[in-house]
Amino acid sequence: MGLRSGLRRAGHPAEGTSSRPADGPAPAPPGTAAAAPRRTGWLVPDGEGRLSAYAAGRGGGIVRWTESATRPYAWTPPELLLADGRILPYLSVARGPRGYIDLFAMRRKGGGPESPVEIVYASQYQAGRPLTGWHSIGNPQGRDAAPAASIGAPVAVVDGSGKVHVFVRSATGGVFTRRRSQHGTWSKWTALPCEGVREGLSPVVTGSGRVELLMPADDGVYVWRQAKPGVPLERAPDLAYTARPESVSGIGSYEDRVTHFWRDDATGEVVAHRLTESGGEDTAPDGLAALDGRSGRGPVALSRCDVDGHDCTVLAQADGSGTLAVSAYPTELESAGAWWTDTREPCEGAPALARDRAGRLVVAAIGREGGLSVTRQRTDQQGMALKAWSRV
Repeated sequence: MGLRSGLRRAGHPAEGTSSRPADGPAPAPPGTAAAAPRRTGWLVPDGEGRLSAYAAGRGGGIVRWTESATRPYAWTPPELLLADGRILPYLSVARGPRGYIDLFAMRRKGGGPESPVEIVYASQYQAGRPLTGWHSIGNPQGRDAAPAASIGAPVAVVDGSGKVHVFVRSATGGVFTRRRSQHGTWSKWTALPCEGVREGLSPVVTGSGRVELLMPADDGVYVWRQAKPGVPLERAPDLAYTARPESVSGIGSYEDRVTHFWRDDATGEVVAHRLTESGGEDTAPDGLAALDGRSGRGPVALSRCDVDGHDCTVLAQADGSGTLAVSAYPTELESAGAWWTDTREPCEGAPALARDRAGRLVVAAIGREGGLSVTRQRTDQQGMALKAWSRV
């Protein structure tokens, strides 16, 4: 396949793209500068495959970019939606089976940093259309002011039955969850029996619609799984590894499995781990596969796409130098090796990957000035080649 030699640095202009100016990207328009994403998964398709990118605004609210419905490679200018200075610079994006989007954020109830927060969400039912207003689902710590001001960032996911699952780390290292039914009814907050959990919970939906949740913790990695879509999660055996906080992500692979990635707590290198459907480990003899040890930070963005006729898993990370690096290997064949290539594009926070309407990989990054840059897979060359970066 030539993945190692074929993974070329973006920067070769191609039809329909434009490279950024020689002096670097211009600042984002006033009011639309995005905060550095703490999570990946913020580039998502609607029900017809049209992509939208979402980020928390630096001054509150949501910044959104949307692919044009008619012009190839074109995007709308950034929009600031639901502006509210009480919204903290964090966002979790959950996409349902029909392409509906729920955006989860945190909102301060008062003006000070010690004020309690509430978890809020807004919904989008069609690409480029207005969002609903913010709706509050409260705080699992209730009226206890100090813990309510110190909860972790919410993460959300939609299972194959259409149920929305929200997970929140408590101020003391526990985890709470709340679910919304297909009919819009929310359950009460429920505590999952665990302790010592670190920030950066990572829920992933399998091909059959099951949710698999990994929790980095002080004494291992905790695993919670659904037996089938629509039912509560149950705890699986813990993993005897230690992951850095806010470094875990995952992607569905073959036969209803999930491949999880995190940064080793001691070395910071990216490792891969996979559970079988029955819960056993299936990546290497000891269950863990280390990828090329390039330095980086935060969670890796993940997608699958076709490269030279092979189903490949593509990874993107914020490199140690502050730019975006990409890697790829045949899906579930970590033994083939995964070598990082620096694209030299500035990347603040976690990048994002998705496939467009034609099935091509799209890579997205938030730059230092809070603007969006994207590049797209080239299909006229061998290997994992990318077009020129384009500033949206």
